[in-house]
Amino acid sequence: MDESLTILAMTGATTIISAMATSAWAAARAGTIRLFRRSEPEDQHALEARLDRDAVLVRQEPDPDSARMNLVGGWRLELAALLREHPEAEAEIKALVASVDAQLPSEGNTSWIQNVSAKDHGMAFGAQGGSITVHHTPAVPQPMPARDGNSD
Repeated sequence: MDESLTILAMTGATTIISAMATSAWAAARAGTIRLFRRSEPEDQHALEARLDRDAVLVRQEPDPDSARMNLVGGWRLELAALLREHPEAEAEIKALVASVDAQLPSEGNTSWIQNVSAKDHGMAFGAQGGSITVHHTPAVPQPMPARDGNSD
């Protein structure tokens, strides 16, 4: 799948999950159901039940943001599958994101936490709201010094 569609699936999932347990939930839920209207009726009912169940989990969780983080991956997969099967849904997802984002409560103390770690001589890179470019330069072998002090 095209990288821009992968990003859109993640953005859509994050938006849907962010709306759970907020005043924007009714619009997000209705918009999500419209997105998946192409599904079989039994799939449609399962989708509605999943949306409702996930919203209850977020509402009941002492740390709703933690619950949201745990749910977003599954919805990203759902939206990515939808985009693979129905690329024309791209515009609808963008419209849903814009509509729900406008309705989400704005909190002055919003913060994002990102944990990036590497182990065993590994390398890890992280970015929020930007990109990272990494250039690997091969190591240049250094000449070994002579043991007897001569340089030949």
